[in-house]
Amino acid sequence: MKSIFLSSEELQRLMNYVKRNGLREIKVKSRYEIFRIDDKERDVGIIAYKTGMVVHNDTDSSRSIIRKIIEVERGYDYVLGTDEAGKGEWYGPLVVECVALTPDDMKGFREMGIRDSKKIDKRSLLEMGKELTRLKFIRRPLILMPEIYNKKYEEFKKEGKTLNDMLAWAHSRAIKDLLSELEFENAKVIIDKFDVKKIEFRLGDLKRENVEIIQKTKAETEIPVAAASVLAKFIFEKEVDGLNEKFGINLRKAKPEKIPAEILPKVAKLHFKNVRGIS
Repeated sequence: MKSIFLSSEELQRLMNYVKRNGLREIKVKSRYEIFRIDDKERDVGIIAYKTGMVVHNDTDSSRSIIRKIIEVERGYDYVLGTDEAGKGEWYGPLVVECVALTPDDMKGFREMGIRDSKKIDKRSLLEMGKELTRLKFIRRPLILMPEIYNKKYEEFKKEGKTLNDMLAWAHSRAIKDLLSELEFENAKVIIDKFDVKKIEFRLGDLKRENVEIIQKTKAETEIPVAAASVLAKFIFEKEVDGLNEKFGINLRKAKPEKIPAEILPKVAKLHFKNVRGIS
């Protein structure tokens, strides 16, 4: 089974398509469902929920219907999205992922069911992340392993700056590096809003004539940001696996005080409350 989130307009188009083409409807099984399609003759199985989520049986027929329903934004050559992983964990790196998707990329990603990594269980996320790394689209990760992260954090701290300054720097660097490699007439950049002024400061030297910058809450609902979210988390998990193997520990279950002092700066973010004073 595959899932995809549709806008209210797309959901209405799907309902109209079902009626117009006489697909076989069956009784819904919960108050959260709008309709169920179980048309074995045409090999179509679809469940539409009031939240906008649509689950289908991933057949050629069902995929064809979904493809006809979803909208594609054609006003930009590329839409960029960024997201980070590792900010809230005391161990492992900080990963900022930036992706640049064409309209066709975004349509394909929606069909794949790409969504916010926080809404995906770990097994599915790893599978989805692995699949994304195999696809040919433009992306650039910025990975700050603990030793580099700690050094960078101290540099910002000495300047009287905060973690948000560091995050703004990382997101902006990933965005500017990727934009510099693209050829386009119009591009849009979507950032999950966390500190508007700091991001604007860091992107201040970016030419804005043909680049639209949008900072919005819950930006993971946007496909480029959702893809960046999945990839950032995928990379983070893989890098933690690498640290575990290299140092013979399990960071996901370990306590900082149990890790040898000489190893701690290589695996931990030293400014975290549960880490400070140990190394």
